[in-house]
Amino acid sequence: MVVASYPVYLTMFIIQVVTVIACFVISSIMDLKKREVSDIPWIVMTVVGILTTIFLIIYAEDSRKVGTMFGINVAVGIILGLLLYYTGVMGGADAKAIMALSFNTPVYIFSFNFLLQPVYGIIPPVFNTFFNWLLVMVIFYPLPLIFYNLFIKVKGKNLFENTNANFASKILMLMSGYLIPVDKAKNRHDIVYSEEYDEKSEKWNIKHFMQVVEVEEEEEFKREVEEKIKETERKQIWVKVLPPGIVFLLIGYIINILVGNLLFLIYFFTLG
Repeated sequence: MVVASYPVYLTMFIIQVVTVIACFVISSIMDLKKREVSDIPWIVMTVVGILTTIFLIIYAEDSRKVGTMFGINVAVGIILGLLLYYTGVMGGADAKAIMALSFNTPVYIFSFNFLLQPVYGIIPPVFNTFFNWLLVMVIFYPLPLIFYNLFIKVKGKNLFENTNANFASKILMLMSGYLIPVDKAKNRHDIVYSEEYDEKSEKWNIKHFMQVVEVEEEEEFKREVEEKIKETERKQIWVKVLPPGIVFLLIGYIINILVGNLLFLIYFFTLG
């Protein structure tokens, strides 16, 4: 961890933070509108990160330590991004965002006691941002959907009246989507259909994408589902909410800059 105690550190910190936030905001808007993100924000983040880190290394009291931490952070970010992409946990834009973020050497501008823990000199900061991303996703993605679906269920709505699914599939659906009128589901880019029509049984079945799919594959599936919706005159359908991964990654990054890893923060104030 580098503690910003000189003007050059503060300047590099501001440049990095402004660049990262701007690129994340721009890419988030692209993602929400078109479901596609240009590589330009990631290129800008990477170039700015490298240039500012060079200054940090030159003016650091321990240049070797800063350079080593930068190398480790980049290696972890690239490995993490590739791993999450090829396992289908993240889409291409999210994975590139993590890799580009790793080139921005973390500079903790605040000297809070919990940011001075030895663990911050061991754990690559890009991993701290990733962990914060995971925690934020859990809080703001499945939990609200579960509460909403349970609320609808308590009000007497039969959520799976015309949908064929086993118990495990239903639970997963309650955590990742909701039932919506088909006329409200069309022309939306923030959701994907989570049902498909089975010709043999002539029933609608829950369809879970266990991995992040490419936009082309998703659009083809959407066209097929909408054709069957017309044929069967279906009125409601389960849809999965597509979480804005880059938005949550931005939140995780800001949290890391301000207070570090949320897990370490909780440990510091409860068990530390």
